[in-house]
Amino acid sequence: MNCVTDYGYPIRPVYGPRDIEGIDYGRDLGDPGSFPYTRGYHPEGYRSRMWTRRMTAGLGSSRDANRVLKKYREMGQTGGLCVIHDRVSSSCIDADHPMARHENGVLGWPGSSLLEFEELMEDIPLTGQSITLLGCCAPAALRLAYVVALAEKRGDALREIHGSVTESPFSNVFGQTDVQPFDLNMKLFLDSSEYIVRNRIRMRAGLVGQHFQESGGNNAQLLAIELSMLKEICGRLVEERGLDFDEVMRVPYQLASIGTRFFEEIAKVRALRRMWARMAKERFGAKSEKSCQLLIAVHTSGRTMTYQQPLNNLVRCAIQTLAGAIAGCTAIDNATLDNAYAEPSPLAARMSLNTQHIVAVETGAAEVVDPLAGSYFVESLTNEVEAAAYRILGEIDARGGLVAAIEQGYIESMLKNEASRKFRELENRERLVVGVNHLAIPPEEELFRIPIQEVEASDSAAIARRMADWKAARAMAPIEACARRLHEDAGKGERFNLMPAIIEAVKAYATAGEIMGVIRQARGLKYDPFGMIECPFRLH
Repeated sequence: MNCVTDYGYPIRPVYGPRDIEGIDYGRDLGDPGSFPYTRGYHPEGYRSRMWTRRMTAGLGSSRDANRVLKKYREMGQTGGLCVIHDRVSSSCIDADHPMARHENGVLGWPGSSLLEFEELMEDIPLTGQSITLLGCCAPAALRLAYVVALAEKRGDALREIHGSVTESPFSNVFGQTDVQPFDLNMKLFLDSSEYIVRNRIRMRAGLVGQHFQESGGNNAQLLAIELSMLKEICGRLVEERGLDFDEVMRVPYQLASIGTRFFEEIAKVRALRRMWARMAKERFGAKSEKSCQLLIAVHTSGRTMTYQQPLNNLVRCAIQTLAGAIAGCTAIDNATLDNAYAEPSPLAARMSLNTQHIVAVETGAAEVVDPLAGSYFVESLTNEVEAAAYRILGEIDARGGLVAAIEQGYIESMLKNEASRKFRELENRERLVVGVNHLAIPPEEELFRIPIQEVEASDSAAIARRMADWKAARAMAPIEACARRLHEDAGKGERFNLMPAIIEAVKAYATAGEIMGVIRQARGLKYDPFGMIECPFRLH
């Protein structure tokens, strides 16, 4: 087995003072709460504010997901909820679409209208916890509209609602299911982010580096990608939308993946805080200290969860959760022992939430801020992964930035090469995974059979029938009026913000497929991305 980091640097058997020569405490580390925030943003760390402990929900119908969210609260989910779209609503088509009938509610929530969001949030408050909705960029503007519409309906003040419902347009480049064009996703992301800033809504936008790493990228590449995303998005919001950088930085947060390489994962998060703080000051001229403090949430790595010997995943999850806590992350949601099979069963969800609570209250890891600071090994790793990331960031910048690097195939090639390298290492046993290529046992010798949470084909079909019946019973006049306004607004240029028209359409109970279809038509695209259905509205 090679003794190298995730990004290919050799690891020595012993580290000492020579490995961190030149490090300056005030310049490179600082106390917790002080620039460059390597050691965290709060002087007392988790003593003043514990991380948000949550699980990702979404399986079956909206009412099924609602029941799961309530169960998670009983299990000890604290501070927020997290729901992910299914592949149908991530593509912004409706549940009754011909391509959707066998996918509804599989691996996510079928959130293609305000009706589904109302059912999802039934008897669950919008305030008093963070509301996080994940699942590609395409439906992000719709998710924001759902929150605005339901808050208005309930009489909740928007300023009292916080969380994250929008997601960067780069997700579909890094392995997410998203059939909308990149330029359309970018426009809608900028529209929703601008709307959040100008209306002072406390909703954040996820720049999800997790997808890149889960697709095979290494830690140094991840940092470069995350910084590139921030640079691209913040630059466009400032230069194209005329927003103040310090206002813009109320919006983005990073969702990173935490793997099992314990010390490297901690070093990665520490380096990311420091790199962003310096970029905010030097590149964007940040005036507010808050603008230098990048909110970092983590998801323990689903990629590391194996279907072989699934009980081993409990150990992996515990190690990764501890790494996220020691690194000082703001929120953690866990992969589960059945992650390689399906969405979490009640048993798997309870074990993952309990893992977070055990780390929080039994290990002592939450009692001291950045407890590994000063370790020769960890400080050396932090410097090394930062240096490696800067080299990759320089290559991306030399190609004209992240969008240009994607268009040139550089990012895809980098990701493909790294994923192939990891696969070869597994094949050659240079990288060992217990139960896979090390200490493997025949399936029939498994001592434990995990319960599988599944959606039946009949359940997906029922969601489709319900959508078709509901659409037929709606009052169509207000929906058609909203569609005409949205079509007109979508023809007014890239910088004309579509969020007001989208919100009105959502309030009228137009669906994701209808709203996105009308926007697509105004941009010269087919109403349906799969070319299977026609626009039901008279738009002229």
